[in-house]
Amino acid sequence: MATMPQRSTAATGYILLAAPVLFWGGSYRAVAIGGPQTSALMLNGLRALISAGLLLLLLPLLRSRFPTGRLLMWSAVTGVLGVVVFLEGFAEGVLRAGAGNAAVLSNTSPFFVLVLGRLVLGERLKPAGVLGLLIGFAGVVTMVGSQLGGAHGSDLALGMALALAAGAGWGFATLIVKWLAQRDPALDVTAISAGQYVVGGLILGVLAFSIDGTAGTNWSSADLWGSLAFLTVGASVIGFIAFFAALKRLKASVASAAQFLVPVVAVLIEIIRGTVPGAVVLVGMVITVAGVALVNFAPDLPLLRRAR
Repeated sequence: MATMPQRSTAATGYILLAAPVLFWGGSYRAVAIGGPQTSALMLNGLRALISAGLLLLLLPLLRSRFPTGRLLMWSAVTGVLGVVVFLEGFAEGVLRAGAGNAAVLSNTSPFFVLVLGRLVLGERLKPAGVLGLLIGFAGVVTMVGSQLGGAHGSDLALGMALALAAGAGWGFATLIVKWLAQRDPALDVTAISAGQYVVGGLILGVLAFSIDGTAGTNWSSADLWGSLAFLTVGASVIGFIAFFAALKRLKASVASAAQFLVPVVAVLIEIIRGTVPGAVVLVGMVITVAGVALVNFAPDLPLLRRAR
């Protein structure tokens, strides 16, 4: 039975998770708007560089310091995994394997977190929670596969591998930050996010400007800079800080399961814009929400408590 302080901490974690779910769900539309104005690599490079600058400016305002020593090392490792591998793996996955395949495979990170969280962190998820993950992923497959379509790019196998690598990268980054938070409950999530984006931004920025150069980008495009404003301030800065703050308060498997709701938000945004999906997509949304709810709240259901 959870105590009142534990319940309060968990409630704060769930509230914090709302920010990344909303902003990451909106990033699909933001990328669709800004993407035609540049290459995927340049868009990711600019996003990471600008996000790094914003986070560095936030550090003194939030009384945080840039990480040093071992924390800087772990910030660099998780920056490569959660910024470089995830952003570029997803973007290249979309181009090569199609948006639907990439969205499904990049959302496999909760399964990496589930398995490795048990081995590395000693986290235990009830059978109902495992069932919830499977249901949630089934909902994502149902919803995204029919809404976004299959493969329209080239190199299908490579694209699917890159999208899967994106999911694995985010999963590993999540586990490392959770492990750090267990070792140090006072872990500064703003500082570690800044370290991640400085490292990730430098890598992606160098790659973008050296491979793509500046000629292929429409630098005067309002769509490009509006998209980047949302992706940097919302999806990267607020999204990362809020997610890792929630991760300190919740099990890694529970926090990661919220990622299944990101495509739900993406579809809801399209509905608001006037693009109403078919019945299959709506059914997929309901299945996804039910699966995530089962992961998060199954231990508190009276019937399941008696079953234990």
